[in-house]
Amino acid sequence: MSAASIRADAPAAASSAVANPWLIAVVVALASFMEVLDTTIANVALPYIAGGMGVSEDEASWVVTTYLVSNAIILTASSFLARMLGRKTFFLICLGLFTLSSLLCGFAPNLNALLLFRILQGFGGGGMVPVAQSILADSRPRSAAKPLRCSALPSWLHRWSGRRSAVGCPTISLGSGAF
Repeated sequence: MSAASIRADAPAAASSAVANPWLIAVVVALASFMEVLDTTIANVALPYIAGGMGVSEDEASWVVTTYLVSNAIILTASSFLARMLGRKTFFLICLGLFTLSSLLCGFAPNLNALLLFRILQGFGGGGMVPVAQSILADSRPRSAAKPLRCSALPSWLHRWSGRRSAVGCPTISLGSGAF
């Protein structure tokens, strides 16, 4: 074989690689879980944040507010950005930004730095969650493609558990019919 034919075949082999749908599901679910956990845990930690930073609880409540506002801003723009950059690229950028800003929040020396890092964290987290469902739906094999009921995760859990539910997706969404 000539070197030209080897180079010509290399991109075809790389593009035909199949991703493991289980790995995709775990990564997407873990990222979404961390974002939801981060949204709620700051409320619980507000008194400790206020004491550790030497500020009042009213000032410390900006930690939650800045995160939620930046999260809402990127949430509305995530559809446009995912189409422009591609879902996978956008998800990975958001995941990296969320992870890096979470680390920086842990090392924030004062309240102003913490607020800046929480804004960045909100941008990263707010972009991850809406794209996660579509990535999960696209990870299913095309041969098993059926119309999704409710959303991707309940439909995936429904197939994975092998159980049928009389009520359908709402019970799976709540977790009562999944197992």
